[in-house]
Amino acid sequence: MKTNFFRIRIVAAFLCLIIVLSACSTNGSKQDKDTLVIGYIGELSNFYPTMTDMHNKPLIQLVYDMLVRYENGEIKPGLATEWKFNESGTELTFKVRQGVKFHDGEALNAAAVIANLDYYQHEGNASFLKAVSTIDKLEAVDEYTVKITYKAPYYPVLHDFATQYLAIVSPKSIIKDNYQSMNGTIGTGPYIHDSFKKGEYTSFKKNKDYWGDKPAYEQIVVKYVPDSATRLKALQTGEVDVIFSSTMITNDEFKQATSMAGVKGKTSTGSHTRALAINASSENLTDLRVREAIAYAVNKQELAEGLTYGNEAPADQMFDGNIPYIKQGLRTKRAFDLQQAAALLDQAGWKLNEGTGYRELNGKPKKLRFTYETGDTFNKQLATALQGQLKKVGLQVDVEGTDVMTWWTDCVEGRYDITIWNAKGSPEDPHHFVGPMLDQTAHTASMSKLPEVADMKKRITEVLHTRDEAKITSGYDFILNYLNDNVIVVPLTNAKELILYRTDKVVDYTFGGLENGFNPVGVHKPAANQ
Repeated sequence: MKTNFFRIRIVAAFLCLIIVLSACSTNGSKQDKDTLVIGYIGELSNFYPTMTDMHNKPLIQLVYDMLVRYENGEIKPGLATEWKFNESGTELTFKVRQGVKFHDGEALNAAAVIANLDYYQHEGNASFLKAVSTIDKLEAVDEYTVKITYKAPYYPVLHDFATQYLAIVSPKSIIKDNYQSMNGTIGTGPYIHDSFKKGEYTSFKKNKDYWGDKPAYEQIVVKYVPDSATRLKALQTGEVDVIFSSTMITNDEFKQATSMAGVKGKTSTGSHTRALAINASSENLTDLRVREAIAYAVNKQELAEGLTYGNEAPADQMFDGNIPYIKQGLRTKRAFDLQQAAALLDQAGWKLNEGTGYRELNGKPKKLRFTYETGDTFNKQLATALQGQLKKVGLQVDVEGTDVMTWWTDCVEGRYDITIWNAKGSPEDPHHFVGPMLDQTAHTASMSKLPEVADMKKRITEVLHTRDEAKITSGYDFILNYLNDNVIVVPLTNAKELILYRTDKVVDYTFGGLENGFNPVGVHKPAANQ
């Protein structure tokens, strides 16, 4: 009996040990003070810079670094310590940081940078990044110096290199002529990709040899929690420590979470502008008066207060004064005015049917197709609210949410009347908002049947490929006024990035230069967890 009792005690002790060890394992338990657990909507199964979807992109900076960084409105050294342009702006020379190694032990040098740039140059998903897609020649001047030659200058080249899309990966992870996958997730960043368990989590361990500022936590676990309510519950119970990104936190959820004991929320100073794209080439909207009526019928103040609880402010223009080369103010202002909207619709022949409450043209009912991308949790709320606002002037709007590729394809091919098409924020604006209008945005389709389309494309090309700052400023001024005058773009609110965190694991968080990207070295650990 004594032997059996002793065995029982041994087994019990062993089971307790297993429970304790399990609580500290990579499944993301609240009991491990050295592990930070991020609750996330998507699985990090495809974690390569140009192939990440909108959910994976915010976490790129866990593993990767860029050649340059964008901080406080300035381009600063990253994996490149310095750079220089020739007088015409067609040659850019980078000095590569010495003594840095990739997570697989490979050295960062000119050859490694050239391998990356050559890869991105031919990667279709990077075609909008003119810093790489328009490269004419790449050469290593010496072991740590890279010279890039362009056929024409491209003024925002350094801003492109500061984006997550052009993060530098280990040359050994690149598969020649394969733009769908890589040999591992290997960068030079503050964390090393450790493991991936499908349907559960991806874990990252601290890079002890990181060249930059050291992160606070030894391990980060990105836990797959696709359901929004479940994520909030997990935050409340401590199963996750952080939820990051406005694409997965609605303002309702932000307000709810910040009322929880032990949970704090923080908003960025300003990330991007929410906006509508109006299809001027759609059969329904070729009449400028109808497009103007839509603009007048949108109550931005109501959207800001009702949907964001005042976290966001109404936007009068696409870019604020922190975006380079943007003048303040547009020559045409359209404040909320239902009477003006109704008058314009009447003038356009869109008569209100008192029986149905909706407008008709020549006795036939008119419906507008409003599409949005379902990946951003806010989009459905916004589309539904706008549907209700437009109904007040008799506009019947059918709202349809689709996956990102279906939505993007429909927009570029002009199969929409109204859609949500936001600016990207710094350092991507204004050039990444305006430049792709040449061939791959909803605005491309919208302008396609307007008489000025050829002139607009010429002006967009010119503003991107001049080094004259006065011409860049005047060029954007003309383009943005044209888009506003023709009601192709309707700015709504100035959006902010959001983060929620448990105060027992995070005492504060500092947004980085890329506000829509999680800043791993911006996480401040409580003194009790040091």
